Amino acid sequence: MVLYHVTTPKKAKRYRECGRIVRPVRDFTTPMAAMAWALRVNRTVIYEIETCDQVTYKLPDHHNNFGETWWCDEDVTRFTCFYSTS
Repeated sequence: MVLYHVTTPKKAKRYRECGRIVRPVRDFTTPMAAMAWALRVNRTVIYEIETCDQVTYKLPDHHNNFGETWWCDEDVTRFTCFYSTS
Protein backbone atom coordinates (compact mmCIF):
# COMPACT_ATOMS: atom_id res chain seq x y z
CA MET A 1 0.00 0.00 0.00
CA VAL A 2 1.42 3.40 -1.00
CA LEU A 3 0.62 6.27 1.38
CA TYR A 4 1.90 9.79 2.14
CA HIS A 5 3.42 10.79 5.49
CA VAL A 6 3.73 14.44 6.62
CA THR A 7 6.60 15.49 8.87
CA THR A 8 9.06 18.24 9.83
CA PRO A 9 12.58 18.74 8.42
CA LYS A 10 14.07 17.74 11.80
CA LYS A 11 12.21 14.41 11.86
CA ALA A 12 12.90 13.85 8.16
CA LYS A 13 16.63 14.10 8.88
CA ARG A 14 16.26 11.54 11.69
CA TYR A 15 14.34 9.18 9.35
CA ARG A 16 17.14 9.35 6.77
CA GLU A 17 19.86 8.81 9.38
CA CYS A 18 18.30 5.72 10.97
CA GLY A 19 16.73 4.41 7.74
CA ARG A 20 13.22 4.08 9.13
CA ILE A 21 10.12 5.88 10.32
CA VAL A 22 9.39 4.44 13.76
CA ARG A 23 5.86 3.15 14.35
CA PRO A 24 3.12 4.08 14.66
CA VAL A 25 2.95 6.10 11.43
CA ARG A 26 -0.07 8.18 10.38
CA ASP A 27 -0.46 8.52 6.62
CA PHE A 28 -2.79 9.81 3.91
CA THR A 29 -4.12 8.08 0.79
CA THR A 30 -3.41 10.93 -1.64
CA PRO A 31 -0.72 13.58 -2.06
CA MET A 32 -3.40 16.29 -1.92
CA ALA A 33 -4.69 15.02 1.44
CA ALA A 34 -1.13 15.05 2.78
CA MET A 35 -0.54 18.59 1.48
CA ALA A 36 -3.79 19.84 3.03
CA TRP A 37 -2.71 18.37 6.38
CA ALA A 38 0.82 19.78 6.01
CA LEU A 39 -0.59 23.28 5.52
CA ARG A 40 -2.89 22.88 8.50
CA VAL A 41 -0.15 21.74 10.91
CA ASN A 42 2.71 23.78 9.38
CA ARG A 43 4.91 20.84 8.30
CA THR A 44 7.01 21.03 5.16
CA VAL A 45 8.10 17.50 4.21
CA ILE A 46 5.97 14.76 2.66
CA TYR A 47 7.25 11.20 2.19
CA GLU A 48 5.76 8.59 -0.09
CA ILE A 49 5.90 5.35 1.87
CA GLU A 50 5.12 1.67 1.32
CA THR A 51 3.37 -0.23 4.08
CA CYS A 52 2.10 -3.73 4.65
CA ASP A 53 -1.70 -4.01 4.33
CA GLN A 54 -1.93 -6.38 7.32
CA VAL A 55 -0.75 -3.74 9.80
CA THR A 56 -2.37 -0.65 8.26
CA TYR A 57 -5.76 0.53 9.55
CA LYS A 58 -8.13 3.24 8.42
CA LEU A 59 -8.60 5.95 11.05
CA PRO A 60 -12.14 7.19 11.75
CA ASP A 61 -11.02 10.83 12.00
CA HIS A 62 -8.37 13.15 10.51
CA HIS A 63 -9.79 12.68 7.00
CA ASN A 64 -10.20 15.68 4.74
CA ASN A 65 -11.89 16.39 1.42
CA PHE A 66 -8.88 15.07 -0.51
CA GLY A 67 -8.34 11.64 1.05
CA GLU A 68 -8.41 9.27 3.99
CA THR A 69 -6.05 8.82 6.92
CA TRP A 70 -4.47 5.47 7.79
CA TRP A 71 -2.44 4.21 10.75
CA CYS A 72 0.52 1.91 10.16
CA ASP A 73 1.54 -0.22 13.14
CA GLU A 74 5.03 -1.13 11.90
CA ASP A 75 8.28 0.69 11.25
CA VAL A 76 8.43 1.97 7.67
CA THR A 77 11.71 1.33 5.86
CA ARG A 78 10.61 2.02 2.27
CA PHE A 79 10.14 5.76 1.84
CA THR A 80 11.14 8.50 -0.58
CA CYS A 81 10.77 12.24 -0.40
CA PHE A 82 7.69 13.31 -2.33
CA TYR A 83 7.79 17.02 -1.42
CA SER A 84 9.99 19.31 0.66
CA THR A 85 10.38 23.06 0.94
CA SER A 86 13.90 22.72 2.34
